[in-house]
Amino acid sequence: MMNNHIWHLISRKLSGEATLNELRELQQLLNNDPEMAYKAELYTHFFEHPVQQQRSSEQKNTQWQKLQSKLSEEFPADFPGYTASEVLPSRPSVLYLYRKWMAAAAVLLITAASTIYFLQKNDKAQGVVSAAITNEMNTMPGTRSKTVLPDGTIVWLNSDSRITYNADFGVNKREVVLIGEAFFDVAHNADVPMVVHAKNVNIWVKGTAFNVRSYPDNNRVETSLIRGAVELTTNKDPERKILLKPNEKIVLDVADADTAGGVVVAKSPKPEKASVKHNLYHIQQLDGSRYNIIPEISWVQNELVFDNEVFTEVISKMEKWYNVEIVLTNKELANKNFSGAFKKEDITTALQGLQFTNSFQFEIKGNTVYIK
Repeated sequence: MMNNHIWHLISRKLSGEATLNELRELQQLLNNDPEMAYKAELYTHFFEHPVQQQRSSEQKNTQWQKLQSKLSEEFPADFPGYTASEVLPSRPSVLYLYRKWMAAAAVLLITAASTIYFLQKNDKAQGVVSAAITNEMNTMPGTRSKTVLPDGTIVWLNSDSRITYNADFGVNKREVVLIGEAFFDVAHNADVPMVVHAKNVNIWVKGTAFNVRSYPDNNRVETSLIRGAVELTTNKDPERKILLKPNEKIVLDVADADTAGGVVVAKSPKPEKASVKHNLYHIQQLDGSRYNIIPEISWVQNELVFDNEVFTEVISKMEKWYNVEIVLTNKELANKNFSGAFKKEDITTALQGLQFTNSFQFEIKGNTVYIK
């Protein structure tokens, strides 16, 4: 039944294991079913904010009365014959109600726990966080956000991105799983190194500032180091360590990393396409001289910057930045390079600016942009 599927998605969300696609699906289902959305809101609210002991019996009774009134409206089978004007039952009944509510919440917890268990069995093979309980932060397309992790590490999340991290982050370990793009300003802790997992790449740090780009629709993981030092490994070859220096960017082809056993490095200011299939990565210098800002981290300052980038990459970034779909009908433009810097410009103005780099025509219909 559809309701069972919705509760399953809610349990994954509460456990911090829901993917971005599942979060979107859940939101769409709840938008189409206001009654179910309200029930889900009640469950989520009391799951995240459990009832706490009040200073006085009167305050406690008032709180329980409001809770019981709401639950009776939505779940009359569980709370028959109760109205808001009735006197709250005696304390044993209150405890019974509390236990009944906790039992209902436990159903969600059990579902979430079983979901996490099966996900972990798959995730361990891919080097993903193995903690049973994780915290989550995500952004929707067209939005960016900033948060501070429990150890003091600052994280900026770019559009359509998500991080999960262990609940005891900073105590015995600091592990983060990234889907999308994030900039990390890591609090130094030599005793508890931090590792960011992006696809099959593991980025180890102790205290540094760096950017990681790892979207599902791209077979690359890009890491740009601003300060400090990072060490990268892959799940296919965990013994081989790649060291990155400040103002360097590494682009690792994870599609090849899944099949190749070795790592070959090609180092150049403007890397060429790898001629050998098992060339897994290349390193280049970061350059912010053209626009007085490093393009790879310009988004943290709410700027969208392209410096001689291939149009397919430009399109991918613009889709996420402006939350649109861009259809490239002129295939000859795909491999042409574009440059530009945009801050508050809308997509029409940005496209008009890019036209100065290479000639093309575009048409906007609703949320879709056609480039001819």
